Amino acid sequence: MERSPEGEEFDYTMFLNIEDVRLLYSHVCYSLEIWPGAPARPVEEQEYLHHFKNQLFAMIADYSFSQLDTDR
Repeated sequence: MERSPEGEEFDYTMFLNIEDVRLLYSHVCYSLEIWPGAPARPVEEQEYLHHFKNQLFAMIADYSFSQLDTDR
């Protein structure tokens, strides 16, 4: 197995159903609620969780909106 050069980023793909997305969203929200603050945890980590929360919410909203079309 070849090693990648230093600093190279990797992207991964996961396939999640809507229940998985809702569970992740719930956990991220909980993590932000109990956030211990700096210096216990890095500020960048909290910023990333806010970003991730927004992405997960967008997935849930997209799913909910797409369900409106199928209910007609």
